[in-house]
Amino acid sequence: MNPHTGMTTNALLTQVLMELKSGNIRRCEAMGLTLEEIQELNQLTVEDLHYLVNSSVSILTFHINHTNLNMMLAQARQEQVRIQRIDRALALGGSIEMMQCYFGLTAAEVSTRRRLAGIPTRQGRNQMPAEAEEISIWEQWRTAKISNLDSLEALEVMMLIAEQQDIALTSVWTLVKGWIEQQQQRRAG
Repeated sequence: MNPHTGMTTNALLTQVLMELKSGNIRRCEAMGLTLEEIQELNQLTVEDLHYLVNSSVSILTFHINHTNLNMMLAQARQEQVRIQRIDRALALGGSIEMMQCYFGLTAAEVSTRRRLAGIPTRQGRNQMPAEAEEISIWEQWRTAKISNLDSLEALEVMMLIAEQQDIALTSVWTLVKGWIEQQQQRRAG
């Protein structure tokens, strides 16, 4: 028997026994065991378990669900991109409110991520840019022609502006939100 199969068999049997001892018979059934097999396994002695684990006969058949594997790999890549985006936004000075808006993170999650990344927290409000910087930020934002401030595309543009202008991301976000609110008020009024 392949040593990796033996380890997997050992892990499966251990998991089954733990589920049985916890009274989770349904989980054992979900693993593909019949009620009779569950009853037999529940009565195993240490010697029986030792024999099963060291047997050269495999009790497992492996099958890769390629559709699920590919889907999970794609999701893992998407999550990695999301994490990189979160880390970049935090490094650029994204506020808790901003991180909640774009990523659904709680204040505790933002604080933890900042601490783990070694990002110092500033007390109080971010300093707003000078008029010349504000005009430059406006020109970059207007050139991007973003229609939805809450989109990841908008966030990417604001992060790029924050990097290029060397200004806190939250300051850029605050300016852009203000401009959009002014435009909406003009249209409504």
